[in-house]
Amino acid sequence: MDNPSQSITKEPLVTILVLSYNRAKYIAQAIDSVLAQTYENFELVIIDDGSSDDTADILSMYTDSRIKLILHTENAGLHTRRAESLSYARSIYTAVLDSDDVWTDTSKLAQQVAHMETHPDCAVVGTFITLCAPDGATIGHNSYHTTDQEIRGSILSRNQFTHSSVLMRTKLIECVSGYRDTGLAEDLDLFLQLGTVGTFANLPLYMTTYRIHSESFNSQKRAMGRAVLEIIQTHKQQYPHYYRAYIKAQLRLLYLFLRKTVGV
Repeated sequence: MDNPSQSITKEPLVTILVLSYNRAKYIAQAIDSVLAQTYENFELVIIDDGSSDDTADILSMYTDSRIKLILHTENAGLHTRRAESLSYARSIYTAVLDSDDVWTDTSKLAQQVAHMETHPDCAVVGTFITLCAPDGATIGHNSYHTTDQEIRGSILSRNQFTHSSVLMRTKLIECVSGYRDTGLAEDLDLFLQLGTVGTFANLPLYMTTYRIHSESFNSQKRAMGRAVLEIIQTHKQQYPHYYRAYIKAQLRLLYLFLRKTVGV
């Protein structure tokens, strides 16, 4: 009979990508939530984008051999590091966890790998999420569609995946263009690319906590709205209900413009 360590090595390897910039306050929670997973055959690649806080000191306290640190001395920005991160994804599956988010279910990775193994055409599988404030207090929940048909029919109008929740099939990532320079919402663009070479799914379980920061200003929301509009225009031929999504995106931009005009 195989011993546990032998069994682990026979499981598909997962690369988990964590990007960080000045998240010393949160990154230990993110790492600990990975190390607590019941699925153990993973490599955790942490890419720090030149943090000026205590991130490096916190990372130095971890000795788990599955952790690989990429520590940059200069800050290059989120898109550059996102694009770079995929070059470290050499496993069968690739997961993402932003450094201020948390996997709150220890079986999250195991259940997602099981789904991928039984659905070989699946490109992306996510989870439902819990929303929390900067201090960790729960402020809400987000659920999504769970089947490929439902997700495909709604994703232009509303992103059906939270970035920190997804597990992706690496060989299909290699079939598309990766994180493209869309300004913002590069994760939505990647998911839409992957949907052209595979199927979508979400596990109907609250397994990921997404942290909402108060510094999300109206100007950032307008920039996000413009980026999303361009992305859905790019993918309008591949997904249904484009005009519905287009109108919704334009109305959101109008709402944000009016908020700016009245000084809200």
